[in-house]
Amino acid sequence: MFQRRVEKGFEMKFVSMITGLLLALASVPAEAAGKSYKGKGWNVSAYDNCGLPVTRGDSKSISWVKTDAGRKLRFVLNPGDVGKCSTDNQARHRAPYWERAELHQKGELKPGRIHKLSAEFTLLRGFAGDRETFFQIHGWNGSCHAYPPMMMMFDRGSLRVWALRGVSGSGIKGSGRGQHKPVQQRTISATSLIGKPQVLEVTFDNRSTPGKLSVSLNGQPVVSQARVDFAPCAKPHFKMGIYRPGGKGSKTSEILFDKVMVHSSK
Repeated sequence: MFQRRVEKGFEMKFVSMITGLLLALASVPAEAAGKSYKGKGWNVSAYDNCGLPVTRGDSKSISWVKTDAGRKLRFVLNPGDVGKCSTDNQARHRAPYWERAELHQKGELKPGRIHKLSAEFTLLRGFAGDRETFFQIHGWNGSCHAYPPMMMMFDRGSLRVWALRGVSGSGIKGSGRGQHKPVQQRTISATSLIGKPQVLEVTFDNRSTPGKLSVSLNGQPVVSQARVDFAPCAKPHFKMGIYRPGGKGSKTSEILFDKVMVHSSK
C-alpha cells in the first residue's frame, strides 16, 4: 500500500512537471528575439528574430569585421543556407526553400509619421542571382501575416525596388495581401557597385493609406513619391541582410552594413 502511494505521488509530480514544461514551451514565440546588433554611430539596433542558418563555407552568417573605415556588420549567404524563419523551409513563390541571413529592426515605424531611414552598404560579391533582397520594410507581426510594403533587391544583377499595391480588407489573406510592383526609375547594376560604399536613403510616409515611398542612392533619386499600400494590422519595420529564393543557380553573396539610422517626424 505504501509503495503504491509513493508511485502514485511520483506519477502526479511527473505529470505536473511535464505539463509545466509544455506550457512554458508553448509561451515561447516561434520567432523569438535573438542577438542584438548596434554599431557606433547607429541610432537604432536590429536583432536576429528567427535564428541564423548553419552556413556552408563561412563560420558565421552575420559578424562584425574591421575595415579601413572602421567596424562594419558583415552578412554572408552561401548556397543551401536555409533561413530559420517559420516558412523558409517551405516551397513557395517559385522556390523549393528560402535562404536568409537577416536582421529585424528593434521597434517599429509608427503610423501617422514620416520615417527617414538611412544606411551605408557595400556589396562585396555576388547579388547576381534571383530576387536577392538586402533591405525591406516589412509588416509581419504575430497573427498579422502581411506582405512587406517595400522590398529592395538585386534581381539577376539589376537593382529592383518593389512597392506593395492592391491591399484590400484585412490585407492578410489570399489576394487581399496585394502584389508587389517595380517602382525604380533607373537601372543600376550590382557589378557597378561592388566594393564601393553606397549611401541608401528611404523615406516612408505612412500618415495616410496608401502611403508614399521615396528612395535615393548616393543622393540620386531611384524612386520618387511612389504609392505604397500596407495592411491595416501591419506594424512596419525595416529588415536588412540577405534574403533570397534557394535552389539551382544560387551562389555566395556578401554585403557590409554601417551607419544605420531612423528619424521620424509627424
